[in-house]
Amino acid sequence: MHAWYGTGAVAIGVFNTVPGLLLLIYLTDTLAVSPAVAGAVVFLPKLVDLLVSPSIGVWSDRTRSRWGPRRPWMLAGALTMPLLFAAMFAGPPLEGNAAAVYVGLVFLAAALASSMFSVPYTAMPGEITGDYHERSTFNTWRTAFVGLALMLGGALAPVLQGVPDDELTGYRAMGVAMGAVVLLSMLGAFSGTRRAPRPSHPYRGEGLFAQLRVAFRHRHFRVLFPANLLMATASGTMVAGVPYVTANVMGEPAYTSILMVCVLVPLMAAAPVWRRVSLRLDKRGAAACSALVFTVGGLGLMCLPLWGVPGAVVSSVLIGVGLSGTMLLPGSMLADCMATGDDGRRQGGVLSGLWTSGEAMAQSVGTGLLSLCLAVSGYVESGAGEVVEQTDTALRGMLLGSTLLPAAVMLACLVPLAFYRLTEHDT
Repeated sequence: MHAWYGTGAVAIGVFNTVPGLLLLIYLTDTLAVSPAVAGAVVFLPKLVDLLVSPSIGVWSDRTRSRWGPRRPWMLAGALTMPLLFAAMFAGPPLEGNAAAVYVGLVFLAAALASSMFSVPYTAMPGEITGDYHERSTFNTWRTAFVGLALMLGGALAPVLQGVPDDELTGYRAMGVAMGAVVLLSMLGAFSGTRRAPRPSHPYRGEGLFAQLRVAFRHRHFRVLFPANLLMATASGTMVAGVPYVTANVMGEPAYTSILMVCVLVPLMAAAPVWRRVSLRLDKRGAAACSALVFTVGGLGLMCLPLWGVPGAVVSSVLIGVGLSGTMLLPGSMLADCMATGDDGRRQGGVLSGLWTSGEAMAQSVGTGLLSLCLAVSGYVESGAGEVVEQTDTALRGMLLGSTLLPAAVMLACLVPLAFYRLTEHDT
């Protein structure tokens, strides 16, 4: 069941990775949307989702069905999100602000559909096992499948997009292919968890805002949540910056897939290692170490003009190893928080709703920070087939926004993480 549960992470990972990697550059360099407007398109749907996802969590907590409280919502997401994902990259005959409105509306609908799956999915490990270390096992499988998702979204999606000579056709083909992957992943997790234990807990009867107050009074969750937001912001900024770095600094867009492979293979391979590290240092110490490894990799990538492709490969490997820990360990720590409620009443949906929507918004904030760097430094957008020569200032802003900025944000997560105190003895 651990592996079947993990398959659902492919859908979540693809949905977060492909828009994070390609949506901004799709808007600026194919649909001729200005960087500032494109950043808003990427960010605003996730802001709306941040307000809606906790409500989905509350409704999930209160659901009564023969499938349990979570799986009906997972199925609803599986039947809607893949279609919306494909529509997002459908390339309508629009450019500029009109194209931005279309993409923004479809992205909003896709984000809400994704939350119908991801919110109850994230709540499951905290409910189906009471073992502190087994929660890490669930999240080890989940991280491995996230690596597969990132491989598909970060390495395969750019290849699919670049196969046809026509950019719009490439984006359309990529959207359909990735939508099919998302559908299979969601249905696999839905089917594979049908035998999962369904513990019976009374749900909280208060309204959403009252439950949110209870959630943020949870002394462990309220410091873990901002730490994870900073981690997600850092990864979102760096992922969005990869195609800009490969196209403008390395001079070859095809390097996007190569660098993503250099990140993702170590990400998958390191997941069991971080689980073993957490047995020695506990989860907080292991999470801090993984954040430091990511930071070193980001700073190394900043020096790309000095040491070229070999340095980019080494830095990307370090980033992948660090990302593995920052994905595995906070998720396991969240499950521990869910298992330490104050009164035994079900509130996992609210916590997972806050978590997933906050994580998605943070990744969009990362993309928005990069778009701000592009706008401030004078990066010039272009339409499909157009070639624009960027200024030195624009190239410098793009590089710093893709490397130094995410490294600094990741380093900042150590501050709230220092106040996290939940250990095995407390669960």
